[in-house]
Amino acid sequence: MSNATEASIYEILNIEKLNKETNETEVVNIKGKTVSFKYYESLLSPNATGALIFVDTGNAIVSKTDKQERTGSIYNALPLTGQEKIKFKISSKLGTINFSSEDQYFQVNKITNLKQESQREAVSLELISRRGLENHSKVVRKKFNGKISDSVTSILKESFGIFDDKIQIDPTQNTYNFNGYDESPFSVILDLAPQSISALGDPGYFFYETQNGMNFRSIDSLIKDGEEKVKDKTIPTYYYSAGAKSSVGNDGNDNKIISYVIAKNNDIVNALKSGVYESRAICFNPYTSEVMDVRVRLSNNVLKTTLAKDVAELEKSDNNYSRTYCHVLDVGMNSPGIDVSINNNPCTYVAKSRMRYNILTSQVLNMTIPCNPNLVAGDIIRCEFESITDSEKELGAFDQNQSGNWMILDLCHHFEPNRSYTGLRLVRDSYGIYKSEGK
Repeated sequence: MSNATEASIYEILNIEKLNKETNETEVVNIKGKTVSFKYYESLLSPNATGALIFVDTGNAIVSKTDKQERTGSIYNALPLTGQEKIKFKISSKLGTINFSSEDQYFQVNKITNLKQESQREAVSLELISRRGLENHSKVVRKKFNGKISDSVTSILKESFGIFDDKIQIDPTQNTYNFNGYDESPFSVILDLAPQSISALGDPGYFFYETQNGMNFRSIDSLIKDGEEKVKDKTIPTYYYSAGAKSSVGNDGNDNKIISYVIAKNNDIVNALKSGVYESRAICFNPYTSEVMDVRVRLSNNVLKTTLAKDVAELEKSDNNYSRTYCHVLDVGMNSPGIDVSINNNPCTYVAKSRMRYNILTSQVLNMTIPCNPNLVAGDIIRCEFESITDSEKELGAFDQNQSGNWMILDLCHHFEPNRSYTGLRLVRDSYGIYKSEGK
């Protein structure tokens, strides 16, 4: 196999807890005690998470609650009660994950004492990023006007004090006047994501956290930026074939797909229920009493940006829409002063936005590869799968329908004492290696 699957190095792996009585921070090194560490990112999650299991044989630290000041286990002597800081820096052959700064770290969300014996115990910690935990103790109260992307930037900076280099936000073309209504910052931004129309043309955004910071990215931008990284080989091409390279330490195996399974290849009935192929939006204007009726049908030219060439579509017929959205338009309600203009007309985005999200996940592929900490959720990776044929494979060794560019929806970097690997959930909206012109 690959050197990238060998055990990674815990350069930093500490639990930090503030003693409120002495105002001193207790730092406990658990590098040699940790038997499993998992780091998660997802386009569907506004914060990164983690899971850690360590085994403790006692005599770790002096108990802060024992009057005799005897040594004990981390679980009881520290003690672990939740919200402790977890700072880590883990390096493998292909890259490093670093959450060890004073600005970027994880915190303990949930603790489980898995097993306790007379001389040792196993403890499981569920982790959440600092911003993810802070989010639940903050609310948004002010009113916002202008472009949605500018409002998202203001919410993140005002709520969390995040630096510019830890925020990546794609500009939106539409404006929206709204109130926070005492919702958490992440809830407000997640509500804005499907209402946002990219400057590149199509609606549909993701709000998520990676090791690089907070992201409010359009699907169009993710695809375009990701394809550029694939072309200049910033992100390597991954391949699947029956055998590994002859040498165990061969660098070519770093890009080999260890295993994969096609979890989904279209679900026609659910797609129809979700309005993927054709949707209808009916919007009533209370000021003019007019009714807008907008229909959007999926075809190979309705989406300006796709991952490959052809999207699956049904045969054309009249009144074939399978989902209807009804809205009463916001006319002046959230606008400053007297105004009769429509506030972010849902007829311009609601049907197409839902269609965009659903078609993006029409194909789902679960895959395991050698550990690559450089990959993040939202990246585009090119996968090449061996062609199953009786013909000569020299004519085309890789299947041209299943191979191609895929987007990382979910990601897990998994570290154990003797191995490390990366689990990916990939999605795609179309088929094939080649793209249509203009996309």
